Amino acid sequence: MMFGYDKKITIGVIIGLLFALNAQAATTGSISLSGNQPIILEITVTTEPTAATILLSTDVTDQKVGTVVERSNKKAGYTVTLSSASAAATASSTPSFRSIETVDTLAYTIKYGGAAVVFIAGAPAEISNMSAKTSAVGVSKDVTISYTGSSSFLDESIYTDVLTFTILAK
Repeated sequence: MMFGYDKKITIGVIIGLLFALNAQAATTGSISLSGNQPIILEITVTTEPTAATILLSTDVTDQKVGTVVERSNKKAGYTVTLSSASAAATASSTPSFRSIETVDTLAYTIKYGGAAVVFIAGAPAEISNMSAKTSAVGVSKDVTISYTGSSSFLDESIYTDVLTFTILAK
């Protein structure tokens, strides 16, 4: 008789559970969703192959030495600055090719996206000041240089300068 009693209890428990589940069911429900988009603040600099083999004894006007892609999703915008190692080292407003062996230099000018870059006493130059985000692919700008090498009589040497681009969120 033990089995009969257990069967009745088991059936009673199952029926009770079914009623309890039905009593707790609702006619509507919701799921709250929340997402996050982190800041995108990128600068990609691509150097032209000719930037490593510049002939300084000639005159050059707007020779492309690189391309910069600015990319940001900051709705308030961003700025991009450019610094020249030679201008910073000499606290000058003019970047220059500097000899690695002597004191000889050859000044040059830079254009960024077609606009002349202006340095102030070796400080980084602000070259982009945007008040909104870019497109998803960013904004591409050419970097060009100009100089008058034919009127200079430089020492035989290797001449260098390093240009550094920095993007900052507003």
